[in-house]
Parts: sequence; C-alpha cells; structure tokens
Amino acid sequence: MESLKHAMKWDEDTYGLEVDLDEYNIVAVGDFNAGAMENKGLNIFNTACVLASPATATDADFAGIESVVGHEYFHNWTGNRITCRDWFQLSLKEGLTVFRDQEFSMDMAAEPSARAAKRIEDVRSLRALQFPEDAGPMAHPVRPDQYAAIDNFYTPTIYEKGAEVVRMMHTLVGREGFRRGMDLYFERHDGQAVTCDDFAQALADANPRSLLNAKLVPFKRWYAQAGTPRVTARGHYDAAALTWTLTLAQSTRATAGQPVKEPFVIPVRVGLHARDGSALALHLAGSDTPLAAEQLLVLDQGEQRWVFTGIDSDPVPSLLRGFSAPVLLDDGLSEADLLVLLQHDSDAFNRWEAGQRVLLQRMLGALDSGNEPVLDDALAAALRGVLRHPTLAPALKELVLTLPSEGYVAQQLEEADPQRIHTVRESLLLQVATTLQADWAWAFEAHQSSGGYDPSAHQAGPRALAGLALTMLCLAAARSGDTVWPGRAYQRVKDAANMTDRMHALRALVNSHAALAGAALERYYTMFKHEPLALDQWFALQARAPDPLGSSDGPGFARTQALMRHPDFTLRNPNRARSLVFSLCMHNPAAFHRADGAGYVFWAERVIELDAINPQIAARLARALDRWRQLAEPQRSAAREAISRVAARPELSPDTREIVGKALEAGA
Repeated sequence: MESLKHAMKWDEDTYGLEVDLDEYNIVAVGDFNAGAMENKGLNIFNTACVLASPATATDADFAGIESVVGHEYFHNWTGNRITCRDWFQLSLKEGLTVFRDQEFSMDMAAEPSARAAKRIEDVRSLRALQFPEDAGPMAHPVRPDQYAAIDNFYTPTIYEKGAEVVRMMHTLVGREGFRRGMDLYFERHDGQAVTCDDFAQALADANPRSLLNAKLVPFKRWYAQAGTPRVTARGHYDAAALTWTLTLAQSTRATAGQPVKEPFVIPVRVGLHARDGSALALHLAGSDTPLAAEQLLVLDQGEQRWVFTGIDSDPVPSLLRGFSAPVLLDDGLSEADLLVLLQHDSDAFNRWEAGQRVLLQRMLGALDSGNEPVLDDALAAALRGVLRHPTLAPALKELVLTLPSEGYVAQQLEEADPQRIHTVRESLLLQVATTLQADWAWAFEAHQSSGGYDPSAHQAGPRALAGLALTMLCLAAARSGDTVWPGRAYQRVKDAANMTDRMHALRALVNSHAALAGAALERYYTMFKHEPLALDQWFALQARAPDPLGSSDGPGFARTQALMRHPDFTLRNPNRARSLVFSLCMHNPAAFHRADGAGYVFWAERVIELDAINPQIAARLARALDRWRQLAEPQRSAAREAISRVAARPELSPDTREIVGKALEAGA
C-alpha cells in the first residue's frame, strides 16, 4: 500500500498523470510464472512481489516490491490507456514502463549517491542478462520482426534494453523536454493502440530543436537492429596546442538475419580529469557553449572526432558517464588511469566502473597467464581508500568492493572454463578479504543500524556494506582458523532483528564454508519453514553457494540434487523451482558447468519435466545454455548433447522447442 501511494504521487508529480479508477485492486498469487500483470483495475502479483515484513523480507525484497508495484501502476497509462498495436511493439509499453519504474526507484532513493547505486544495479542486471542475449542465438531487436512463441519475447531485450533506448531519448531531449514529449504522447494517443515509432515521433515533435529530432531516423535503428554496439575510444593530447582530441568509432557484430549493421545514434557523456584527480573544464573547439565539467557527444557515424581546447595537461577521460548508452566500451585506459577514476571521478557510475575494470583485468590476466591473480599494494590501497572514504555512500562502497561475477568474467572470453574462472575469482576474493581484514572489521562495526527497521536507502546502504564486510571477515577467518567472526555470524542468524541482517549472516557462513554453516541452515529452516517466501531464499542461498577454493568436485551440485528430494521442494510452484533449479543452472556457473557433464544431464531432465507441466518456465530454464558454444571442452560437447536430447522430444512445447532449436542452429 505504501509503495502504491508513492507510485501514484510520483506519477502525478512527474508526469501529471492521475489515477482514473475509484477502486484499485491487487491480488497476490502464490503460483504465478511472472512477477506481476497490469490488468486494468485488478493487478495480479506474484506473492514474492507484494508480500513483505521486516521479519521475512530483505531490503532488496522491499526495494523490489516498490519497483514492481510502481511498474504495474505506471502501466495504467503506458500500457493500458495507451497500448500496443501488435505484439512486435511490446517494448512500447514494457521498455517505457521499466524506464519509468527505474526513475521512480531512483527518486525514492533521494540522495544522489543512492540514485547512482540504483543506476549501477540496473546496469549490472542489463550486462548480466541482456548483453549475453544480444551475443547469443536468441538475439533480437527491441522491436522483433518475427516470433514463434510470444511468451519467449518477454525478454531482457524488450524490457531492459528497451528502457535504455528510452533513457537515451531522455538524454537527447533533456528532463524538461522528455516531459513535453510525454505530454504530447498522451495528448495524441490516449485510448489508442500504437507503435514504438509513434512514441519516438511524439518526443521528437515536442522538441523540434533537439538532437533526437535532428537524428530521429537513424536513432530508430535501436528498435530495428539487434546486437550490442562496441565503441572504441582513443584520445590524443597535444601539449603545444593545449588540445585533447577524442576519436570514437562504433561497430556491431552480425546477428541472425542481420549480417550488416548501420551506425547507431549513441549519446556519450564525457568528463576529463587531471592526473591528480581534479576535474577539468571542457570546451569543444568551434562551439559557443560555455565551459562545463561534462559534455554530451553524439556518435552517429562509423567514426568521429572531437577536439577539446584549453587542456593544460594530458587528461584521464571519463567516458560514457552514467552509462549513457547500452554499449561495450573499449577506451584503452591503463590501470593507472582507472585508479585515478576509482579514487576521484565525480561520476559515481564511472567510479564504480573503474574499480570493476581493474579487478576484472586482474582476473583476466590470471586466466590468460595460468597464474593466480595478485592484489598488489596499489590496488589494495585504492580499495581501502574507497572503503574508508568519509563521504562516499555505503551502498556505493558495497558495489565498488563487490568483485565482478563469474558470469561477467566469462562474457569477456572467446572460450570460457567455468571452473578456472571460479578458482581465479575466489582466489582474488580471498586476497581482498585477508588484506583488508582490519578495514572490514571497521566497516562492520561502523555500519550497524540502530532504532527501528526502515528499508529505505538511508538504512539499506549501511546494512549492505556491513553484510559484505561480514562475508569477507568469515572468508578471512576460514583461512586463519579464527572462530570469532563465524561465531558472531551464527549468533546473528539466531537473533537478528530483521531478515536482511539474518540473511547476510547466513550467507557469510555458507559462502565461507564455515563449520557452523550447517547448524545455521537448520536454525533458519526451523524458524521459517512455514513461510514460503523465506524458504525460497533458503533454497536459493544453498544452490548459489560457491564451491570451496581448490575443489574440483565441490558440494554445490550434490547439495542441489539432495534438496530436490526435500519435502518442501516442488517443481510445480514456479517460485520454488526458480529458487533451486534456476539458482544452480543460471547463478552458479562452476557447480553447473561440471567437466563430467552431470550438470547438463540435470538441466535436461528438469527442462523436460517442467515442459510437461509449465512450458513457460521450462523455456526460461532452457536459456541457461543459450551460449553453450562459448564453453571450453569437454563442457561444450556435453552441453550440446544435453540440448539435442531435449530437442529430440517429439512432445516438446513450442515455447521450449524454439529456445533449444535456435541454440542448436547457432552451433551448426
């Protein structure tokens, strides 16, 4: 109810849109494939997306509920009052409404640093889900031109990439211009079924002098072309002329049915820093715009150049600030450059990005050389500087100090060995835990909440950082044999005042393979065995738990198999199926992609079993092997065999057949 009130007020304040119903009904359903559904006047919600209390739901659950409730309410205007002419226009309502719920969540966060943390979380999700889709057999445009089963097109491309397309429009017309465009869109099309082109045209017509209007025709390639553009950026400093020249070039790899791509319109927000970290004022040669700390450039050709004048030292560029376009960026920056941005960039997103890239480069270097990654003094000092920084928000610190996921590391490789990636990441993680052990102890003690529970960013950020600190301290304790921090974590599992702190403590014990982990899991189960949503978290935590460092045949897969026989597990409930089976197959790469192929046999059996009772859920699970061709041997051959086994089933649903069929075609 509080989320709904916030959403109604936000939509009225931001877009002048008032609720048009005397009654607004919501029903919560325990067995539901989706998160929610925007039926006008009677929204249907998965219980996971509407039911919460501090005792059973985490901060992330509360934030997710506010986002989903907002999303479905915002559909009243962008989805119901104005709807899609046909299924190909699905992103007209979904991409736009995701953008609206993202902006709503950022505004609810209020503080600039908390807004930035939300943006980082959204981009992290985009990269984890949509970028692989663009690079795999299910790649499709934001506005698809064909489909076999429409259920399969409720995808990250339609939703998250569609939202990024709207965000780029917002960038090109500005905040006030976007409001004018939305006003015109509602004025023209209220009560109609329209297209993505109609929406883009309304924004352009409302802003005739904007960059969007000037480049509308090529901009709409974002709707028509699949794939993630790669932007290459190189800078050249001329000390004599005091100029810095930036060259940007773009390319997009071929996708099914689209061997050649036309250039996209790509907004690139740019800032420059001196080597001491101070921001430089920017002036574009030939421009009459005033000096500014940031400039918006628009790349719409294969290659373009811009010259900045009055630059008195060789700068460190901060490019694609705020992630101003959904692209892959190759800027050629050195680690020294990235450390400058990590320590000083005023753009919070790029500060996070710089830290992630340094950590990623250490892992990729180790994978390439066959050695272990090294946390040297310079990187340790930079990470310590972030952790101890007096003004950075705790939520931002937690994001910066969380290592890139194993899945994201795999995306950077032509051929991925999930076990080796796991070993390298766990090794670097342990070094961060042990080298900064005293700093983690400070962070844990300094970020404890007092008073009543509040899921807002004001409390959630410190809790997130304290939770990460506790995990790091338990990892360090596992190496040293110390029992103090695992003991404190176990005590917190027993007596935490809220579910967030309890789950942080339980995760710290399980992920560090502490001796107390088993007792803590039993304790949690006894406390919450009659709470379905809390029990879903219990299953998911165990299925996602990383195997111990140095283990070639860790317990994760066997543990998941055993939990399949648990009396509280059933495949018939979508939430429960996702909590265990999806968690292993999609969120625990090393345990799933076993060298013996057992994980793929497990996957095939579950896809076939689910397809007989719930084809939509089966098709989503089938996508766990979308990118099987990228795997190293022997996993690649074992994965193909499992996919072929599923595809050979004559009674397979159209939903699942499309997924496995495209996967096999892509590998032909």
